[in-house]
Amino acid sequence: GGEAAALASRESGWDMTGHSERAGRACPRSRSRCSSAASFLLLGAACLGTSHAFVASRGLPLRSGVQARAAAVGRAGLVGVTAKLRAKNQYTGDRDGVYNEGIAKVSVGNKLLLPHLQHVRSQEFFRYYAVDLLSSCTYFPTIEFPCEMEKCDVDSAEEVPEDFRVRDQAEHDFRLDGWVRWDMPGDFTDYYDLDEVPEKNTEYDGKHVWRFIHDKICFQVGSDQVSLDDPENSWKRDFNRAISGLHSSISAHIVDTTPDLSEEEALAMYKRKIGDVPEAVTNLHFVYMLMLCAVHQARFRLTECGYMGKGDEVLPSMRAITEDPLLSDPAIQLAAAQLREHAQSATAKVWKARLRTRDLLGVMNCVQCNRCRLHGKVASLGLGVAMQIILGNDGSGEEAAVYGRVDKLHRIEVAALIQT
Repeated sequence: GGEAAALASRESGWDMTGHSERAGRACPRSRSRCSSAASFLLLGAACLGTSHAFVASRGLPLRSGVQARAAAVGRAGLVGVTAKLRAKNQYTGDRDGVYNEGIAKVSVGNKLLLPHLQHVRSQEFFRYYAVDLLSSCTYFPTIEFPCEMEKCDVDSAEEVPEDFRVRDQAEHDFRLDGWVRWDMPGDFTDYYDLDEVPEKNTEYDGKHVWRFIHDKICFQVGSDQVSLDDPENSWKRDFNRAISGLHSSISAHIVDTTPDLSEEEALAMYKRKIGDVPEAVTNLHFVYMLMLCAVHQARFRLTECGYMGKGDEVLPSMRAITEDPLLSDPAIQLAAAQLREHAQSATAKVWKARLRTRDLLGVMNCVQCNRCRLHGKVASLGLGVAMQIILGNDGSGEEAAVYGRVDKLHRIEVAALIQT
């Protein structure tokens, strides 16, 4: 049972092997698309330090880019991935070990954040999302195949607080240059409760979607030394690292949600999907630190919100999160500081990153799986909101642009930020 599940999970396109494999089976585009192998980005609560599968034998696997690319790969399926990542440096993460101190501090401090994150995420304010699961894919041709209904079916929430609907309708607006565009409320959007529709490993194969994300949405940075030394490419690599970290989180969830695995099987699957893939662990921590920085940046908005009458249930844990010293630690804040510095370079064109975060959310309509489309959209929104908080609506990173935007975060944006 466990071995069969591990094999099926390895073949799923949501793991890191999606970097090098194009083909994948699909499921019918209907309200019953098949469920995901794992949710997209729930880094704060599930990807770091919550399972034996995510802890190396002597602490976190802190490997620089050179060490990671030189690491021995035990399975032939990863050889092509390793070769490709060596040749394409857009995924290069911590080549100089600059984030190692932050990664080490995350491994210690995350266990204190986790209970509060879990409590906050379980509250109604953070669980309900209006999503259109019938939108067509506009990025590449799709071929539909049937899948098992018991794994595909995703039911909309039967009872949605009416004040959520009213507020979401009132707050929804169109931003021409925004970082993300959420589904328009209307007849084709239904509300889903993430508690009722949790992420789980259902063997959905989405390699073709990941191939598109890495080849078309990520920046294609040259591998020659001139390209590596060009300051123009620093902000591009930051963006690519965040996407790579998101991909790593999917692989982590495959391990976390595969049933009936022994400790040895789970650790072996972890190594195959993440531990032995160049830069996967470093980039996972990089994007997690970015999310922590965004929460810290938005702390006043998060602690002054009434949470639609449920503040007494939310605010104690929310204050514990925002006041945790891990979020303000210079080693953690370095991730956002580097992102801002790179974005403010004379040659940076961060508007291109805004286009890509919008496309990242949009390409989720090509995922022929209701469950993973739902979680993918929420995660893409959360990542886009984090970028928006750190860099400001215009991408400049200037303080006035950042704080002016944070004050206006909508319910759906606050919810996705914390869920992610």
